[in-house]
Amino acid sequence: MSNDLIVPEILLIDKLEEMDNTLAPSVWEDLREKAKHELATIEFQEKHISEFVKAKRKMVIQDFVEKAIEKPMIINPEPNDEVKKQLYRLHMYCCQRVINKKEIRLNPLLLPSHALMEMRLALTAIMISYRLITPSCPYRWDRSFFEKNIIVDKNQDGDIIMNFKNVDVNSLNNAINDEIVTDWMIYRTYDGAGIKTLMDTKNNLMELPNYERGGHPAAEFSRFQRKWKEKVNKKEEIRNDALDLEFRKTLIQSVAQQTATELLSSGISPAELLEKICTSKNLSSLMEQAKPLANNRNATPTLSDHKKDRAGFIRPQTNKALPKQKDQSEIEDYIDELLDEE
Repeated sequence: MSNDLIVPEILLIDKLEEMDNTLAPSVWEDLREKAKHELATIEFQEKHISEFVKAKRKMVIQDFVEKAIEKPMIINPEPNDEVKKQLYRLHMYCCQRVINKKEIRLNPLLLPSHALMEMRLALTAIMISYRLITPSCPYRWDRSFFEKNIIVDKNQDGDIIMNFKNVDVNSLNNAINDEIVTDWMIYRTYDGAGIKTLMDTKNNLMELPNYERGGHPAAEFSRFQRKWKEKVNKKEEIRNDALDLEFRKTLIQSVAQQTATELLSSGISPAELLEKICTSKNLSSLMEQAKPLANNRNATPTLSDHKKDRAGFIRPQTNKALPKQKDQSEIEDYIDELLDEE
């Protein structure tokens, strides 16, 4: 902990973990161990640097970290509170990422500008990703557009200023969320292997079809988000088709059972019903045949169908034999007999 950089960097990591609810605690421990290892290597390589220079560098970096944590962020157009939280979290990560750059070790005064450039790169990648997965976005929203219209700077008081020129607040609110910020943190944490790590994390150790790695970080990251969204949408479409098919099957089965019950109630035997099903070229005709039978069965009796008892009341005729009710077990027994005969 004697190194002049270790305390500020651990402070940033602690702050990130405090705000984060998505990454596992082991990720933050790995970041701390990685920081300690890298900074120990730096300390060994810079034995020749005087204690005065180290103390001055520590003071500059400590001041930067404290201001980064405490200073407010001015965002235009002003997004909702959740987006503000994610932008603050992203800013903390950008500061932590650049603190160990070689240029920063040589000249800590460059730390604010490098952190702002990292933040601008992250916002560009996130907005391009939103453009690629949102058909309603203007086609002119390409990388050059966002590089020109996303301005990240500091004012005289040290406050972070973010201007999203020519970008409406609704797009800003929809583009920046917890998931996309986490994806960017995973992507940038592992440097050259970042896209592979992100792909393994999101896609369960599987490759994405037709995805090409490489290129500008913002382009590589946004291409991945586009391919990932395509895969998610395809899975959702397959799932919806399966649910629709299952619904149709259930509906058809219900109607078939009702029709079979009505036909059996009319007096037709299970053997006759199965024969009709097997020989009929148009099964819908069976359903049409069941309707009048059901209507006749449910029709209100007329006076001609009744006799008067001794008290003068009308009662149903009982000399007509009612059709025998066929139940499900009788049908199943009959089918079993047919199968046994074969």
